[in-house]
Amino acid sequence: MVKRHSAGRGPRKPLYRRGLDRMRARLEEAGYNSPAMYTTKHACNLLAAALLAAATGCLQPAACPGVDGPSPPATPRSAGETYVGEGDPYAPGPLPVRAVRVARCEHDAPVPLLILAPEAPGAYPLVLFQHGFITRNEAYGEILRHLAGHGFVVAAPQMYEPGLPALFGHPSAAEESVIAAQVLDWLPAGLAAALGYAADTTRVGLAGHSRGGKVAWLLLTADPSRAQAIAGIDPVDGRGGPLGNQARAVQGPFGFSLPTLVVGTGLGGDCAPAGDNHEQFYAASRPPAWHIVVPGQGHADMLDDGTASAAAAVCPSGPDRPGMRRLTAGLLAAFFRASLQGDVAAYEHLTDSASMPLPVEVEAK
Repeated sequence: MVKRHSAGRGPRKPLYRRGLDRMRARLEEAGYNSPAMYTTKHACNLLAAALLAAATGCLQPAACPGVDGPSPPATPRSAGETYVGEGDPYAPGPLPVRAVRVARCEHDAPVPLLILAPEAPGAYPLVLFQHGFITRNEAYGEILRHLAGHGFVVAAPQMYEPGLPALFGHPSAAEESVIAAQVLDWLPAGLAAALGYAADTTRVGLAGHSRGGKVAWLLLTADPSRAQAIAGIDPVDGRGGPLGNQARAVQGPFGFSLPTLVVGTGLGGDCAPAGDNHEQFYAASRPPAWHIVVPGQGHADMLDDGTASAAAAVCPSGPDRPGMRRLTAGLLAAFFRASLQGDVAAYEHLTDSASMPLPVEVEAK
């Protein structure tokens, strides 16, 4: 393909790169590159977690060779009215779902992605899901498939290869948020190429587990216009490992007001330590916000069972991991049905503790 440029102007940067400098500048203005000494009593457990993962890792991915961005049109739009789910959000959704894996540089993707989407084309809102610390995106397959079955296109990037470099702060959470912004820039055209139809990328929700929650909030701190809602699944505002020296995402009240869901666990232990966990994220969130705590479950209990079982060697675990997956998936389906699909009555599911699969503590503002 021949690339043409306007007379007197040089080649334009790829779409998913044009906001990179702006993103970094805003993070610096917000104080997220300030040095700080990392001190924690949890270093030994973090090291054990890293040793359970693969012993290799990588830094920020290099640009794909010889491309300027996805080849489909830059802003494809889905046709028709936005899909609106109905029924019990904790039950499987009515839509058949397919999984698509996109390799880095395939369709010019900046990182590998796992995409869960309804099989039939439609105007489905988009949810970008950030995996947790040294965790693979596929470990969330059950909850992401559930969400897609309720009428969402779910994109879960693999931000880095799990391994020892992440333990020592490479990439940092701030760098991950920059990569996540690149993924968001790629998605309108990239999804059309990967799925064969366009999602409704005018309705975007961010979600993340553990450190992935921190990444989602950093992304919105840099540019609150990137999404219409945000959900954190036992988010952790960690410092990036024993030598990470990373600033926290929570530095007072967040400077934006979007529908916010924060799910916490009572058995976070060293994996979601007090002072850096879901409580701080909810406290810093502006209304409307919901805080749902599951006292009897642990930090990794919502992961697919194989990964959750392995994580239980490091993170305390509760007695009902299937129930925790069902609860997490249903809360996400209800929250995004209300905030993205437009069925505001679905917010009622977030305070109806009697209908939830596990005992919870609920507060809202």
